[in-house]
Amino acid sequence: MPDLLTHWAAAQVPATTLRDRRLQALLVLGTFLPDIGAKGLHHVARAPTYFEDPTHSLAGLLLLCYGACLFLEPGLRKGGFAALYAGAAIHLVLDLAKDNPGDGGMRLLLPFSGVEFELGLVASENVIYLLPFDALVLLACFLVDRRRRALRG
Repeated sequence: MPDLLTHWAAAQVPATTLRDRRLQALLVLGTFLPDIGAKGLHHVARAPTYFEDPTHSLAGLLLLCYGACLFLEPGLRKGGFAALYAGAAIHLVLDLAKDNPGDGGMRLLLPFSGVEFELGLVASENVIYLLPFDALVLLACFLVDRRRRALRG
């Protein structure tokens, strides 16, 4: 699976286009939400692994993001939901690119279909090669955001 740094870097690019820092944070948080849900079910609730699959499906993420939005102030919920779901969608795109030997792909269309999707572009053990690229993306986003704030402020 793509590592946390890759998920963060991929979310930071669209997050820097948002003016509201709260929405930026929610978009980045949304990128981690599918794994938070899956690992929470697996390690905390000790649920069987087939309960983890909906956390990486389009419909399952609707429920996860909706539940997370209930913790936001009412005025932020609509934009917060969009930011969380956008981040979660970025997560799914990154996970689609990986190769899961023996695990199969993701069931994006649960509960409507159990078809598994996987592009197999990046072997799970080779994500270490993405780290320098991730660091450059994060640095560029930081510099762009800092420059934008200096011009506004």
